[in-house]
Parts: sequence; C-alpha cells; structure tokens
Amino acid sequence: MNNGVAVSQPRDELEVSSAREVRVLIAASGTGGHLIPALHVAQAVLERNPKAIVEFIGSGRPLEERLIDPRGFRRHVVMAAGVKRRGISGALQFLRVLPKAVLQLRSLYRSFKPDVVVGVGGYASVLPVIVARIQGIPTWIHEAELHPGLANRTLAFFADRMSLAFSETAISGRVIAEHTGHPVRTELKHVDRDSIRDDAPRRLLILGGSQGARGIDDACTSCVDIFAEHNVEVVHQCREDSMERVMSSYKAAKVPAHVVSFIDDMAGAYEWADVIISRAGASSVAEVACVNRPALFIPYPFQQGTHQTDNAKTLVSQGKALLVEEKDPAFAGRFRDAVLKILAKEYYRELKCAPYEPRGLEAAQSIAKGVLSIAKHS
Repeated sequence: MNNGVAVSQPRDELEVSSAREVRVLIAASGTGGHLIPALHVAQAVLERNPKAIVEFIGSGRPLEERLIDPRGFRRHVVMAAGVKRRGISGALQFLRVLPKAVLQLRSLYRSFKPDVVVGVGGYASVLPVIVARIQGIPTWIHEAELHPGLANRTLAFFADRMSLAFSETAISGRVIAEHTGHPVRTELKHVDRDSIRDDAPRRLLILGGSQGARGIDDACTSCVDIFAEHNVEVVHQCREDSMERVMSSYKAAKVPAHVVSFIDDMAGAYEWADVIISRAGASSVAEVACVNRPALFIPYPFQQGTHQTDNAKTLVSQGKALLVEEKDPAFAGRFRDAVLKILAKEYYRELKCAPYEPRGLEAAQSIAKGVLSIAKHS
C-alpha cells in the first residue's frame, strides 16, 4: 500500500527488487479525458515501483476531487488559465495568474523535490512542465489526440520525452517522441473481445463522457421508438441535469433502461454491451478499440479543431465504427439512419468481425517505465 493506493503484483521483479524512492508529480486537470489516463499512469508507476511517491497537480476543478482524491493521491492546486480561443481576455487572464502560479510551482518543487514531472495534456500541464524544465527536472508529456493541441505543441520545445496515442501523430520540437498507445483501465484486459451475438444486438451502451453530453442525450431520447422496435436494452450515462427527462423518455417508450450520471465499473459496462454510442474523446476511442465493440461516434460539436472527429475516423477507417457529426444540419436524420444501421444484424456482425488492434492495453505500463527511466538519479 502506497499513497493509500492498492498496488497489484509488479510486472518486472528485477525492476522492483532494485527500486528506490522516486518522486513523481503528474499535472492533469479539466475533463476525465485528461484525469483518467493520468490515474492509469500513476497506478502503473506504483506497480513498477512500490517505493514511488506519486502526487498530482491540478487546477482545483470539481472533477479532480471526484476522481483523484478517492484513490488516495495527494493533490496540489495551482492556478491555471487557458488561452486558446479566448482572445485578449484569455491572454490577460493567463498573464494575471502567471506570477502566482510560477511561485506556487517553485514552492511545490522545493518542498516535494520531484524526480520527474509528467504532463497529461491541457493548459494545466503547461506551466508545471515549463517550470520543471527551467529547474532541471526531467519531464514527460503525453499526447492523446491524433493531432496535438496547442499545449503539447508548445511543450514539445520544453519536455524531454513524449508518448503518443497514435503512431501517425507528427510533432516538432526538442522532445523525443514514441508511440505507446493511450492508457486505458487495466480491467479491460479481462473483457471478452471476441464473442459475438447470434442475433441482432440487444444491449446498447450510451456514453456522454465524464460529464455527460446533452446532444447525445437528446439524440438518443428521440430514437426511443427505434430502441423499442428492436427490443433494445439501454445503459445510458448522461448529464446529471438530464437524468429525469431521459428516464421519462425511456419509460414512456417501455424501453428497459438504466440511466446514470457516472459509471464506476466501465469494464463491466463494456462487457455487457453489444454496441456503443459515444463521444469521440481519445480515451473513449481507445477503450472502444480495446474491447472490440461496434460503435457510433458523435464528436463534440465545439471541439478544438477536429480532434474528436479525427480520433473517430481512425476506427471508421478500420471498418469498426460509424461517425455522425452533431454539427451537421441534417444530424437528427443521419443519426436515426446510423442507429438503424448499427442495430441491424448483418452490419453489426460486419463491424464486430473486422480486424482490430487492442490499442492501449500496455500503454500505461510503457509510459510508467519511461517516466521512471528518466527520473533524476535513475
């Protein structure tokens, strides 16, 4: 037991037997798309080195408390502000918090004495990595998207090493990059990936991401007649403020449905599902690929650039998924057509049987091994 976190049997006995105390700081904030992979890496670090001390840097958003604190990791709140798409006001806000944030980080680094600092994407990782670089602390960053965002494009000129979720990703800078895949929960190794239904799919898992998605909630409740006609059972993870409305829609259509705002046992949910409707964040796409479930992706319509669309296209191009853009004026009709298509026996089997690569199952371990290898005095 370390940091209050249970540690499973290590993968490399030689590595563990010669392990020394290593202090690791992981900067992660924002959505579950940043926080959950960061937690997978933290756990993998502890598995490889039970003497490691792993703590987090966050910006104080509520989801950090919900996801990080119950797992026993200490969390440090450092002021942070994003600038992309925020114009002059965003730049001014960044400049306003910059001096205090730098002082907070310098104080934290003096007291914690990290051997390595890890950034898992997003604006909350920018200053921790830059300040670590200035102070001579080794740094590792992870890029979850096919095309890197502004934060990691900037950090590529400061960080020592970078892990990539996609082998096709290109990055410029001083950083040494390697393709590891995107970290996914270790429980996915135990999900049955190869069994296939003899009849049409009957179990539909709907995922709106860590905070839910109103667009998906609305689209799916407008298709309850299709679900009823196809005798579909639903597990729907939706926005908390949409739960009552979503439950009422399923009840009125007599569709068996379990509606929740958060799913703790995602491996169990994937095991249960025949098909999945989901946003196309990096973690969602990586996990769907790992569990080999036919999927219908609906990228976030206000995504930065085309990140989620590009993520989804990696599975669409492999014949494993469908893609419908919510920002398409004809979205409602296209979505209904896609739902009918993916619930058809022949097309479900076509998607299910297409070749697949369980990306990410070893990613957290690969990243952890790299992080420990560049730590000071390693």
